[in-house]
This record gives sequence, C-alpha cells and structure tokens, in this order.
Amino acid sequence: MLKNILLGIIFTGLSASLGYAQTHYHHNVFWGRIALTDTINAKFRWEVYLQTRQQNISPGSLNVFKAPQFVSYWPWFTYSPNPSLRIGISPIGYFKHWALIGNPADLERKPVTELRTTVRLEQEQRFRKFIYANRYSLEHRWRDLANNHVFQPNWRARYQVRLEFPITAKWLHRPFSLVAWDEISVQFGKAVKKNPNVFDQNRLYGGFNYGLTDNIRLSIGYFYQIQERSSGKEFDHANVLFCILTLDNLFSQFRKKAKP
Repeated sequence: MLKNILLGIIFTGLSASLGYAQTHYHHNVFWGRIALTDTINAKFRWEVYLQTRQQNISPGSLNVFKAPQFVSYWPWFTYSPNPSLRIGISPIGYFKHWALIGNPADLERKPVTELRTTVRLEQEQRFRKFIYANRYSLEHRWRDLANNHVFQPNWRARYQVRLEFPITAKWLHRPFSLVAWDEISVQFGKAVKKNPNVFDQNRLYGGFNYGLTDNIRLSIGYFYQIQERSSGKEFDHANVLFCILTLDNLFSQFRKKAKP
C-alpha cells in the first residue's frame, strides 16, 4: 500500500516537472561508510554509521576525492521480534551536506548542517535461491538551510526494495552474495513546502557482500542516483562508488564464553 502511494506521488511529481525547462548535472561520487555494530541481547542491537562522501568538481572528471560532499554520524537501535522483521530507530543523527557541484556557483555554497530522527521497518523473506526485502523509513529532518542557525523542519519518506543472491562455490571460503536494490524518497513539510513537487531522489544499486572474517564484512557496489533540486528545474545525476566496511560484534566477540 505505502509503496504504491509513493510510486504514485513520484510519477505525479515527475510528470509535473516536465512542464519546466530542465537542466541536468552529472557527477562522479565516492561514498565510504564504516558500520560499527553489536548485540545488546537476543532481540536488540545497536549500530553506528560513520560516513563520508567525496566528489569531483569538473564535468567528466574521475577524481572523486577533489571536494567533500557529505559527512555523517548516525546511531541506531534495532529490535527484531522475529528473524524476518526488524524495527529500527535513530534518536538523532548528525549530517553535513555540501552541494553536488554542477556549476561554479555551487563551489561557493556553504555546507548545510542537519539533525535527523528516523524510524525504519524492514521485512525480509528468504527463499531457496535469494532473499527479498522491503524497507520503509520515515525521517524528521532539521536543516540549517540558510546557514543562520535556524533549523527548518521537514519529513522524508523512503522505500527500498532489495534482492540478495547468496553464492556458494568450493573456492569460496567465506560468505559471498550479490545484491541489488532500488530506493525512492519523497519529502514534505515546512522546509520544502514551496518546492514544485515532492520527489526527492532515486537510487539504483548493484554490488556484492563478502565476509572477510567472522565479524568483518566488505560491501562494494555501484549505484546511479537522480536527485531533484529545490527549483524543480535542475536535476543531479550521480555515478556513485559505494563501499561499506562492517565491524560486527564489536565488543561481544571478545567476551569469554561461560563454561558449561
């Protein structure tokens, strides 16, 4: 139901935007994330995402480390009532955004500071050959859009559908899987009420996960992102290399097991 509503809103927004003369900017971006995670008990766990994004500044340049684009510190608490359902809450996250550089004026724009509270629901179904998951997120964002220490609020809803294909082979000694997902997001509320439509962005991803050790996992992939600017007439298209290093059981792996 929710995903049908989101798809309908996005289709309406994109249709409305066709009436404008549009400008499209193209970017190459690197996203790097370190995910620190551990269990609290059998059903609860905590996570902290430390993330940076870097970007090119010249059209077509592959030097994606030329300028900053984003930094964040994002804590999470997750509850799993059963193996197929996860409910997460991030009480507060800190984010700083630099504009994607599409023209010389973007180089002069100051970064925007954001505080964000998020709730998330993820449903997972395991089949013989693959894993299918739906993820629904609702974010309450406070952003200092004018760099005047006045934080403007708005909401953003996100929906992601994900497929994961575990690969087994004699030469693979650690878990390995292929992953694909698509995520769409829309936004509404005070800070964006004057925007021409509610479409925010769409991301389409393909990559892999590989277990380096029992508690360390590497994820590398590519995704294509399209994001609408607040004018409704400008769109950013980004080729993104996304790398995640997950450090699981960060502290519990060192606890001594109780003797029987």
